[in-house]
Amino acid sequence: MKIKRFQATTMREAMRLVREEQGGDAVILSSRRVPGGVEVVAATDYDAALMHSAARQRSQASPDGDPPPPATQAVPPALRPKTQVVASHLTPQASHAESQPPAMQAEAQAPAPQNSPATAMAAAAGIEAAEQLNREIQTLRSLLEEQLAGLRWGDMQKHRPRQAAALRALANLGLEPELARSIAEELPEGSDPERARFLPLGLLSRRLAVDASDPVMQGGLIALVGPTGVGKTTTIAKLAARYASEHGVREIALVTTDQYRVGAQEQLFTYGRLLGVPVHAVTAQDTLAAVLARVADRGLVLIDTAGLSQRDKALAAQSQQLKMAGRGLKSWLVLAANAQPGAQHDIVERFGGLTLDGCVLTKIDEAHRLGGALSVTMRHGLRVNYLANGQRVPEDLLPARADRLVLHATQLARQSEAPVDESFLISSFSQTAQAHAL
Repeated sequence: MKIKRFQATTMREAMRLVREEQGGDAVILSSRRVPGGVEVVAATDYDAALMHSAARQRSQASPDGDPPPPATQAVPPALRPKTQVVASHLTPQASHAESQPPAMQAEAQAPAPQNSPATAMAAAAGIEAAEQLNREIQTLRSLLEEQLAGLRWGDMQKHRPRQAAALRALANLGLEPELARSIAEELPEGSDPERARFLPLGLLSRRLAVDASDPVMQGGLIALVGPTGVGKTTTIAKLAARYASEHGVREIALVTTDQYRVGAQEQLFTYGRLLGVPVHAVTAQDTLAAVLARVADRGLVLIDTAGLSQRDKALAAQSQQLKMAGRGLKSWLVLAANAQPGAQHDIVERFGGLTLDGCVLTKIDEAHRLGGALSVTMRHGLRVNYLANGQRVPEDLLPARADRLVLHATQLARQSEAPVDESFLISSFSQTAQAHAL
């Protein structure tokens, strides 16, 4: 019998290595998870009788040569026969126990278990063997689920190729699997291949909530909120320059509430000097309400808030400060498109207490894929007001349009050097294939 150990990143890869080297008659002796993948022990010319005989010999031999403990020690006390108790040796307490229910009598009459070293070692060995068996079962179950998922995905590509192609295209944009499945299910049956190619993108654009009316041109009080480093101050400069191109700089005032970062106010003051727009700073003595009262005659007031982490305790105080500024204030969330989708979800939830009136997607030019940010806005019902795809003021700020967002997402997906992995498609969409097969 030849035994060999194989290691691979996945169980499927490990099984392929076993088949290639030992053939289809190889026997899997054990499998377990290891750092970086799985480990499988396989054998050829496997002799089951020989292995069982060796296992029996090892179990019968004890470390010091003593015979194994009596079999009665392994029997639970509640299951031992009552005939082991002699009636002539009953004490008054035992006689009283006779009048109790049978289950209580068995518990009272059972002798105390003997915790010998051999018994403890046997129990520990049994627990370890059970845990190893459970791990192997879980590994085999995972392998079986992976194989079934691959079969379902392959069946879907064969019998529903247009829906499978739509799922692949939407996943390549970076869309969340749940959203991609929902869009793919809207595809009509029997559509021609050319129309089916672009229809998922059209369905995606219909789901996007955008404000294409260039809302900053309407003026008012607008506060930009969001975590640090997403480009709030630069976005304010772009919005101010855009408004000034039609209404002039006399109608604009900039306000900063950032008292945390060193040099944060200087950056906005620099933009103000370049644009010819006055900048007002909120301090401990000069509150936000007082500053807004002084600039109430301006057509557009843009408020640059402090960049706080979504877990910062000061976020609650900042939210309360903005709520007390007045009913006409609108809060726009600045969301970096190159952030991880999980972090984007967390940011929207933490800043959602401000009753957000929209968002600005920044750093689109730095994003690997845009589908994650689009998924976040659709899941939370957040309207996209503007797109920022660079540092130029004000050229790199565009009003949001659904077709423009989808176009950006498609271009980024084409530029990506790492297309979506097949294993991701199998794990994400095999349930969809199974639902249609039922």
